[in-house]
Amino acid sequence: MDTYLIKIGGSVITDITMQKAAKPETIIKIFNELKPHLKNVRMVVGHGSGSFAHVPAHKYKVNQGISVSSTEGASITQDAAAQLHRIVIGCAVSTGVNPLSFAPSSGALSNDGKIAVWDLSPMIKALELGFLPITYGDVVLDKSKGFSIASTEEVFRHIAKTIKPKKIIIGTDVGGIFDSDPKVNKDAKLIKEVNPENVNEILNYAGSSTKIDVTGGMKTKLEYLYNMSKQTGAVCQIVDLTITGNLKKVILGGNIGTLITAFG
Repeated sequence: MDTYLIKIGGSVITDITMQKAAKPETIIKIFNELKPHLKNVRMVVGHGSGSFAHVPAHKYKVNQGISVSSTEGASITQDAAAQLHRIVIGCAVSTGVNPLSFAPSSGALSNDGKIAVWDLSPMIKALELGFLPITYGDVVLDKSKGFSIASTEEVFRHIAKTIKPKKIIIGTDVGGIFDSDPKVNKDAKLIKEVNPENVNEILNYAGSSTKIDVTGGMKTKLEYLYNMSKQTGAVCQIVDLTITGNLKKVILGGNIGTLITAFG
């Protein structure tokens, strides 16, 4: 059975204009949308932190490690991320998708911001038993920095090396990668595919996020996804999850949003 990694962006499930403002109705809607497909596709879901953890992470400079930040700041940031995670898990339970939580901070060890060690055999067993593993961007211990932030993309990078998913779906609040910010420029054009022929040109388009995002803007995310596609052979797809039905379309193979392929 094929395996998909599905990210639910923090901008989708929280109100980024207000601190710690989750959108449980949206979270429930997303899980209800993917539920019918769990019998045909194994899935691992990861979610961003949105208005929960990004604010304290930025305030305490957690991603710069213990030489700049503090253990207090790391603890506060980890707690904020976990608060949203428990909301997501609760919503998933209410829809009957049988979630099982996997917190990177409980087992992952990074080195200079990259996860170096994290035993995924429990997650693989959970998939075999029919659970829906749910993980998230988290504060993790770091060999060289003391601690750092593992973004959901970094978590997926580590998972993808072991699980070798067929598809990696990144759900955001925009319809893919554009040649300019579609929230500012109504004439922004969607880039339907990123491939070896145009990736360098498109990386020049993708600037930093306009929101506080200590794990990097769209350019960083695109680099992660392109490299994951290169390393695993997975097709990556960025899609707007604020539009009902888009997740179903992507799971069923719909060509919407931006496709990222680093092969062929």
